[in-house]
Amino acid sequence: MDIHELQNCSFFKGLSEEDIANLLLSSPGSHRIYKEGDFVARQGEVCDKIAIMMKGSVYSVMINDYGKELILSNIKSPNILGYSFIFGTDNKFNINVIAKTPCEMIFVEKEKLLKLLHERPVFMQSFMRGMSDISMTVFKRIFELNLSKLKQRLLSYMEQHEELPKQAELAKQLGVTRPSLSRAIAELKRDGLIKK
Repeated sequence: MDIHELQNCSFFKGLSEEDIANLLLSSPGSHRIYKEGDFVARQGEVCDKIAIMMKGSVYSVMINDYGKELILSNIKSPNILGYSFIFGTDNKFNINVIAKTPCEMIFVEKEKLLKLLHERPVFMQSFMRGMSDISMTVFKRIFELNLSKLKQRLLSYMEQHEELPKQAELAKQLGVTRPSLSRAIAELKRDGLIKK
């Protein structure tokens, strides 16, 4: 990936290409490649570095004690992973992060990240803005999952996505069972709100 592309990521807005290159080179040997389906981070692992996702896409998922999965987000490169856990008092991942496609990552340790945040106020502002944007996305997701009805969530999802995944995947995305999703789809078809 061209460093110029990283400047389009909200976390890096305002940083020069030289600043980004220095950040990427600050942790020698931290370059990793992941295959589709590989775990990038596991629930319960300590987060002591951020991952700069240079190529590919990942998804974050929570799994409860009964094996029920809830996909929280799909994240495409260029982006940063781990920013919402690294500075926490209990800095452990509370989600699994899994490669959706082949991915290329560069990991930067917390101390080196702190140094750059300290030295470059414009990076600190971008980093904080990126964290705030993600927090807003999480709050919106919580609202969708807990406060709106399944049919409303399904219609909202369909408005935001041109193609729907298979029902099993869509059920995970919406945090419901397949039978509940099938019923909601049938009701929406009956009411003439969807044609598929």
